[in-house]
Amino acid sequence: MAPPTRVGTAIGDITAGLFTAIGINAALYDRSITGKGKLVDVSMLDCQLAILENAIARFYATGENPGPSAARHPSIAPFECYQSLDGHIIIAAGNDSLFTHLCEAIAAPEISNNPKFTSNRLRMENVVALKEELEAVLTKETTSFWLQKLGDSGVPSGPLNTVKEAVQNPQILARNMIVDVLKPGSSEALLKIAGNPIKLSDYEDPQVRGPAPGLNEHYDKITNEH
Repeated sequence: MAPPTRVGTAIGDITAGLFTAIGINAALYDRSITGKGKLVDVSMLDCQLAILENAIARFYATGENPGPSAARHPSIAPFECYQSLDGHIIIAAGNDSLFTHLCEAIAAPEISNNPKFTSNRLRMENVVALKEELEAVLTKETTSFWLQKLGDSGVPSGPLNTVKEAVQNPQILARNMIVDVLKPGSSEALLKIAGNPIKLSDYEDPQVRGPAPGLNEHYDKITNEH
């Protein structure tokens, strides 16, 4: 077994912030009905437990401690990262029908007909062998080739992007998810950051954002708000 590996982002901080925002919104809505305020109590530890998805239910249902599942889904197959000729591709064939479509799209119907893979339960029991069979085909062509084939067949799939590839993705750019931040006192861009993933009708989503405030820059305005 490989040693523990840190995920690429600060999940504890981010999820706590997101759950706190949800809690604040819920408290504000409750106040609009009851007229009473609420204490919003969010723990970073609680948030980490909350995002374990079905791992907790699986533990209590089976008594087995869920271990690392690498880049695959813990209870659905094929649903993981596969090697192609020039990179990697994520394929999420979440049911028997999609699995059949997948095998047809890669011109390997014999995989779906294999007795070891005729149900999700069997595919999970033989998940290593299934990956070997699929990658024996997928490594013959490029990621872009397979994405076209799988897309035409309605099989959920996508590339494993680097950060450079992600920020240059046409969909990301179309969604205004890369924005400029200006230098203080200047119209010149200082750096690029991620945009706001929440888009609200009737509110602008500018591509250029003002500079970050200086230390205590807005102190008087904030402390005098009522």
